[in-house]
Amino acid sequence: MPSENKLAIVGIGPGNRNLRTIGAEEAIEKADFVVGYRPYLNMIADLLHGKEIFCSGMGKEVDRAKAAVDLLAEGSVALVSSGDPNVYGMAGLGLEIAPEPAKVEVVPGVTSFAAAACRAGLVFRSCLATVSLSDLLTPRPQIEQRLRLASEYEMPIALYNPKSKRREKLLIRALELSKAQEVLVAKNVSRDDEEIFWTTTAKLMEDEVLRNRIDMTTLIIISGRGLFRGDPSQEASVNLVGIGPGDKKHLTHEAQSLLKISDKIFGAERYLQLVADLTPAEKITHLGPCPERMAARYREARAAAQNGKRASILAGGDPSIFGSSWRILERAAGDCIVHISPGVSAFSSVAAIAGAPLVNDFALLSNGRGDHAARLAAAGFGVVIYNVEGQEIAPLLQEIDPGKPCVLARDVTRPGEETIILKAGDLAEARPSGFRFTLLISSANSFIKDGKIITRRGYESKYCY
Repeated sequence: MPSENKLAIVGIGPGNRNLRTIGAEEAIEKADFVVGYRPYLNMIADLLHGKEIFCSGMGKEVDRAKAAVDLLAEGSVALVSSGDPNVYGMAGLGLEIAPEPAKVEVVPGVTSFAAAACRAGLVFRSCLATVSLSDLLTPRPQIEQRLRLASEYEMPIALYNPKSKRREKLLIRALELSKAQEVLVAKNVSRDDEEIFWTTTAKLMEDEVLRNRIDMTTLIIISGRGLFRGDPSQEASVNLVGIGPGDKKHLTHEAQSLLKISDKIFGAERYLQLVADLTPAEKITHLGPCPERMAARYREARAAAQNGKRASILAGGDPSIFGSSWRILERAAGDCIVHISPGVSAFSSVAAIAGAPLVNDFALLSNGRGDHAARLAAAGFGVVIYNVEGQEIAPLLQEIDPGKPCVLARDVTRPGEETIILKAGDLAEARPSGFRFTLLISSANSFIKDGKIITRRGYESKYCY
């Protein structure tokens, strides 16, 4: 394999070109070969001119990963995943088969659950669990154990692969276990035939006709603790724009377009610096000290909208995942219509730098929810804890398997980025100092190879490779 030939595992977002990132398009443009599932390649047809294509159908993930590695002898390769490669995507398998994982680039994308949440005006303020209900690669008892634990903690749960023609018992079980009432059903998110609606756990269990509208392209979010529900619109004069974790390559087409047409842009100084070359300086406003900043930004944005101008408020990462976006939506309730534009989340960026630590089920916890981490990790979840202080790291890892691969990261994709990949026991002994870390405890079946975390999704139990 010529040393200059590169493999990029690329997240193309949930479907619509508007939710593709600059980085994803650059990675595909640099590739000589593009490998992917046929429907996903159709979504990026505008990027494939002059490329050699390898495509295959459902259940051929191993073939695609092998083809991507074999093609490196002839040129650079982009192996594409819908959404984000670390969210039930190709990152784990691609890195596992690649002969030199350290040379593989994982390009994060907008996740489907975040895109669905933004469409529906949902913000996860304290926690979230994601669980795939497909038992092809994960044994059914393990899936049910994870559902039971997430429900015990009253976590919002994003269900991937909720139902197929032969399988719906796990969906019923997930609904039975939940203590919540409201359920968001999002089918074909950001695609031409998108369908998003609210229902209840009881209605979904009782109504077979309603359940028959659900298939493998559907994502379900079961409500839970800390979930805020706003009232968004696709057409609005005030935009809440996710700009990713810190590098302009994470901006989506939609984010770029909204910022270019906005008359006023509000946000933290570091966010405004990131987008400074996209808009004239006179449009940019940094308002107020920390306690008052969100209220001040919203007041100014609303005033601009009332005067017939377009205004955008910047959110780091993705607006639906933690942060202060809910404060904007709370103030806007009954007062102003807000459009929410999803972005690449911080956890996606940390996972991409580390390799493939989260391609199985995982949970996101905000600061103060680390007490759940050990039980979630023991059940096979990958766990990401935001806003961790150095002094908290050793206690958080005390009950974690000392051999479990972990990532400790800060300022990812920003100047001064820090990333450490170690086993849990070694990281606890290192006792890092500082604050504002993201701690990632990898999913089940993970190991460190060539400085990258690789997670097996279970393909080895079904296929020989």
